[in-house]
Amino acid sequence: MLLSALILISFASLPAQAENSEILTLGTMAGPMANTERSQPATLLSWQDGMILVDAGDGAVDQLARAGVNSVMLKNVVITHIHADHIGGLFALLSRRYQLMDPPITIYGPPGTRAMVAGLVSAMEPLMLTSPALPGMPLRSPADSVKVVEIGDGAEVIIQGVSVKAVANTHYISGNNVPDSRQSLSLSLRFELPGRSVVLTGDTGPSDALITLARNADVLVSSILDLDAAVVAIRNSRPNAPPAFFETARRHFAQHHLSPQAAGQLAQSAGVKRIVFTHIGITPDRMKAAKAELAINWNGPVVFAHDLGRY
Repeated sequence: MLLSALILISFASLPAQAENSEILTLGTMAGPMANTERSQPATLLSWQDGMILVDAGDGAVDQLARAGVNSVMLKNVVITHIHADHIGGLFALLSRRYQLMDPPITIYGPPGTRAMVAGLVSAMEPLMLTSPALPGMPLRSPADSVKVVEIGDGAEVIIQGVSVKAVANTHYISGNNVPDSRQSLSLSLRFELPGRSVVLTGDTGPSDALITLARNADVLVSSILDLDAAVVAIRNSRPNAPPAFFETARRHFAQHHLSPQAAGQLAQSAGVKRIVFTHIGITPDRMKAAKAELAINWNGPVVFAHDLGRY
């Protein structure tokens, strides 16, 4: 299959109905490593009457500013799972909003989100002592500035008039080491935005539940990881490890993440209309090979997003 069959799309080429909503990829880095080219995972879904921030990796607040988004208007955040690269920017978001007396915000997330936010709120307590209320404004507790709604597998909620459905995916599964689902869930999400349906995979491996969730979606915003590149990175950091260690690591990555071929299979099986890749774990020298692997199962419209991309 020719690589030229991979059709790169831009915001300008989207159908007219999609102009009712926008996908803004604030951060497209895979994993918690620092990177000069990409910020940590965060995606803003917006439409005429509202916006939802999905994940808040480190730097998300600054990325919103760079994109020209007035974050004071942000009312809702949804967290896919509690890993450092997806929640590292939450303290900046909450503490800045508190100190600037911004309106309260609601955070939706899997089990554990309430405990995580409670810890962040506790860390904000000194702000109440060092940042007195503005003239004419009452002093408020940091706890009053945020509300938490925990959601689980199969949850359906309405956020600012937008229907959101969540399913548990396979990001935490590794052999027999499966965490208690009552405490540890990684979620994939479907948003019925004005004009189009958008599915965000979050971090996941192959998942039948995700295929069902993404059925006929207009846009699949998917994570992607080059398994070979990931193993090379580990090999470089642990050159003296035995070969079996690297074989186990590759199997682990294949269970927890979507390789280009697996991402293409997901999109093909679900019948989505286009893919926007974020959380991109592909080095520049491996991009050509990754696109060839993707093309085994997918030759529809696709774009590898960049930070502050609008789709």
